[in-house]
Amino acid sequence: MTDERRKILIVDDDADTRGVVSDTLFALGVETSEAGSGPEALEKLEREGLPDVLVLDVMMPVMTGFEVCRHFKALPGAELVPVIMLTAKDSIKDIVSGLDGGADDYLTKPFHYEELQARVRALLRVRELNLHLQRKNEELAAMQEKLVAKERQALVGELAGAAAHELGQPLAAILLNIHLVEKFATIEDKGQSALHAIKQDTKRMKKIVEELRSADAQSLTEYATGLKILSLKRETT
Repeated sequence: MTDERRKILIVDDDADTRGVVSDTLFALGVETSEAGSGPEALEKLEREGLPDVLVLDVMMPVMTGFEVCRHFKALPGAELVPVIMLTAKDSIKDIVSGLDGGADDYLTKPFHYEELQARVRALLRVRELNLHLQRKNEELAAMQEKLVAKERQALVGELAGAAAHELGQPLAAILLNIHLVEKFATIEDKGQSALHAIKQDTKRMKKIVEELRSADAQSLTEYATGLKILSLKRETT
């Protein structure tokens, strides 16, 4: 576990019980905070953020522990936060309702302090594993994004190279034929002007083909429509 002190939120409508639970868990080296009702707990969560473990009493006025648990688990990121429910009823129905509602563990009142500490320690280990897996998933996603970008870059380079190869030969033939026409054919002034324009346009096309040979994914320009077009403009230095 990291050196950062883990935070535990204790929700119970009985102040004495909250105090006992807080004192018991303080021995674990954690930071505890308390709420006396479900609405107060939800307000505290919105204000202070998620805890590392939620200790939740089942029988409370206004909102039961089951309702609080469902609201809590719907919060972004709360699915990775373990919840232990405290119940005065040792009934299978309550236990099943709590676990089905998103709780990860339960403890019946009155409880032994050592058992509460042991269960919360176990949940803190679960929390640490969840955070570790979350970090690893984020790292894997970043690596995958880099690999996809690299593959895209290679593909763009291959396609550009293939296009340059296919266009290069016809352009070379056109330039050669223009040279032969200029050298051996007799052309009027208007024809000479048109031939010169063809020659200049062909040279521009040849330059584009040369730039295609060095194109990659970084040459892609994305427009507002989402369309990506290969940009062959080079900055002059």
